[in-house]
Amino acid sequence: MNCIVLMARLGLTVSFSLIATLACSADQWREAHFPPPNGGKLVFTLGAGNNPACASYDARNCLWGLSIGEIDFSKVRPLVCGAAHRDLYGVTGYEDPKHWCNLAQRQGSTQPAPATSTHPAGGHRMSNWSGWSRAAGIEYRYRVGWDAATSAPGKSVEAIYQLRNASSQRWTGAARSLDCAQGTLWGSTDVELPPGQTREVRVRAPNCGTAQDPQVRPNVVRAGKFD
Repeated sequence: MNCIVLMARLGLTVSFSLIATLACSADQWREAHFPPPNGGKLVFTLGAGNNPACASYDARNCLWGLSIGEIDFSKVRPLVCGAAHRDLYGVTGYEDPKHWCNLAQRQGSTQPAPATSTHPAGGHRMSNWSGWSRAAGIEYRYRVGWDAATSAPGKSVEAIYQLRNASSQRWTGAARSLDCAQGTLWGSTDVELPPGQTREVRVRAPNCGTAQDPQVRPNVVRAGKFD
């Protein structure tokens, strides 16, 4: 039985095409050492949207300590950072800067891609996170999700916010996007965040950049101060 048929029978919940690509080709994988708390040798790759995935046999537990040559890639069921990781563990893996998902994404983005890899013109993509900013009593950062084939300037993209409440009080407000030219409100998602919590929310936004390098105008406001 080939690996694509096997994965179909396993009924995996993440993208079938992504897993087929990752699990069936050892050429797409990299090997690196990560510091604690996720310490040790790990084999990983970057998938759709620049989301890292670790080599795993059960789509839950990374194969820590194994090198590329020690892994049977016909049996690999990757654990993918982002939504799939959140479904299992309640976090995407990007909340903690020391988590292997964050470190692998940064490391993978600064290394040359394997010679056998290709990058289609379209397909869903994800920008890197911005730096953390503070506004309206809360800390936040954002990234952009888009499809290069359909997200030309002025078209709709997805602004993904992480909001972190470092205060001792519950924070209520909204993550918003603004019109490119006039700065008027374009999209908004309400947020309620207990003290010490971090939450990810998504807001539709107009693309103020290009199809290959989208830009948005982020805006975060506290409840009662909307304009």
